[in-house]
Amino acid sequence: MSLLSRFFYKRPPDGLLEFIDRIYVFDSCFCTEVLPHGMYPVYLNGILTELHEEHAESQFLAINFRDGDKRSQLADILHEYDIPVIDYPRHFEGCPVLPLSLIQHFLRVCEHWLSTGNSQNIVLLHCERGGWPSLAFLLSCFLIFKKLHSAEHRTLDIVHREAPKGFLQLFSALNPMPSQLRYMQYVARRNISPEWPPMERALSLDCLILRAIPNFDSDNGCRPLIRIFGRNLLGKNASMTDMIFSMPKKKSLRHYRQEDCDVIKIDIQCPVQGDVVLECVHLDLDPEKEVMMFRIMFNTAFIRSNVLMLNSDDVDILWGSKDRYPRNFRAEVLFCEIGGISPPRAPTVTLNGDMKGGLPIEAFSAVQELFNDVEWMESGDNAAFWLLKEFSANSLQDKFQKLILSDMKELSKFQAKVGLQMPLMSPLDSDEEKYSAASDSGYSVDYEKVQHGGNSSDSENIDRALTTEDSESIATSSANTSSPPPPHGRSCGLSTEQSLLSGELQHELPSWQPPPLSAENGDKHAISAQVSPPAAANGSKPIIS
Repeated sequence: MSLLSRFFYKRPPDGLLEFIDRIYVFDSCFCTEVLPHGMYPVYLNGILTELHEEHAESQFLAINFRDGDKRSQLADILHEYDIPVIDYPRHFEGCPVLPLSLIQHFLRVCEHWLSTGNSQNIVLLHCERGGWPSLAFLLSCFLIFKKLHSAEHRTLDIVHREAPKGFLQLFSALNPMPSQLRYMQYVARRNISPEWPPMERALSLDCLILRAIPNFDSDNGCRPLIRIFGRNLLGKNASMTDMIFSMPKKKSLRHYRQEDCDVIKIDIQCPVQGDVVLECVHLDLDPEKEVMMFRIMFNTAFIRSNVLMLNSDDVDILWGSKDRYPRNFRAEVLFCEIGGISPPRAPTVTLNGDMKGGLPIEAFSAVQELFNDVEWMESGDNAAFWLLKEFSANSLQDKFQKLILSDMKELSKFQAKVGLQMPLMSPLDSDEEKYSAASDSGYSVDYEKVQHGGNSSDSENIDRALTTEDSESIATSSANTSSPPPPHGRSCGLSTEQSLLSGELQHELPSWQPPPLSAENGDKHAISAQVSPPAAANGSKPIIS
């Protein structure tokens, strides 16, 4: 305050505290007890009478922080003095931070009122019991808005110093300063941005990731439960705020321990827009007993790169609970555009005591193994849904059919080159069918060698080497030589094995020439053992829509 202003400074009436020039706060806001019903009108009348005597040429505007729609007693008393009253809520879904639209309204009203009336107008701030955290927050926002202070945290501390020590803890179970500082930073951007506030984006809150497990029970872990409050974009009245997401309370809710895991991922997929409050609650074994782990309030207009990364200093936590969070604790809120919301997930099921949602992991691994050549963008349920969706289209299916035909042609050329009569087999055929086909293939090669390059002595040696049991198996395999083609559903598994086989053979055998068949070098068994039938793909069935 300059020397000249101190010379003309008028001391405010008793019962009022001046924070800024011509902005007064009723000292009843710092009381822990409510005045008796009969004493409250006497208290107000004495302050207002003295205020009018000292500022006869001024006009007054009162701003009250309260809950409820019923007309307040303050408004009834100030109406007798022709003082208008504007009511603001004490909190937004339990958090002592007002929505960005109300903050903007408060700043514009105060600035306009103080700038009119020959700079003699006065603003009176009042709050009912429990409204001090919101009043202090908006008063700090006005100091930042008027560029009277630049550091958000220091400005908030200056305002709270005027209240009794520990006064904030009486009306807020959580430390609200992290969320309040976040919105004060939003206000600070108004001074450097020509368009403020920016357009509130409609996003889908995809998931919450917690890195480093906080300790909230005797087992050094937690059982997190998530709630989200905001505008219900899917409801009839999108302007009303309500609980828009909540995890069900179940005894089977997973318990995470610090020794077992380092990261917790909770899928949410909830559309949000504007001001949002996210609560993470630790659910004890008793479903009725909850402990608030942390709370986050933010506005979607200031989300950058679709992610909000916070540490333990950036979330509202219980007073004195900082030691429950590891030093490397971090909460990551991931978003995506509304048009990029994943398809609805399957009902959540329990596997081995763990809550699993969406497609089972076995189905996804089978699909990924089947289509190894596909470039996977992500390794989650969304990728499996995408692949099944694309496979159902004709374009992807035609590509696989062309690939199958190409592989079969290459394999046929190789069979003709080597002189083998190896039948095509599906990975789903039984072991007996594979053994029968392999025996038949070996016999046909030996038979051709005897017919074309062998003599009578070799033929007799082969006949003597065959036992009665081998003769029966050869007869059986000869009857089953012409096996029917595999069904359409097996073509995908067949193409994978054949493509691998044909690729290896094309790479290794261009310069290889089969040796001349002769009965003297004893190669009749070696040739039949050089190429073996393709093995089954672990007996797993390919997934086809």
